[in-house]
Amino acid sequence: MAIRSPIFSAYLSTSASKILAYNALMLSKGLLEILVCPACKQALEYRQNPESLKCTQCHRVYAVKDDIPIMLIDEATIETA
Repeated sequence: MAIRSPIFSAYLSTSASKILAYNALMLSKGLLEILVCPACKQALEYRQNPESLKCTQCHRVYAVKDDIPIMLIDEATIETA
């Protein structure tokens, strides 16, 4: 059984979180480049709080849950402004 020092364990957790954050950021950026509104096929704008994607044309807002955009027209909300 290997015994790890607290410093080594802290290094591993910090390094792993940086790698995961980098991969999540790259995935999100790549998705944003290819995703369009399923209703009108127009560009989407990313919103952080709450995390969602808003259509620039029809103003539908698609929620993002656990880093997965929910691109179902029936589950989108429509903002008036």
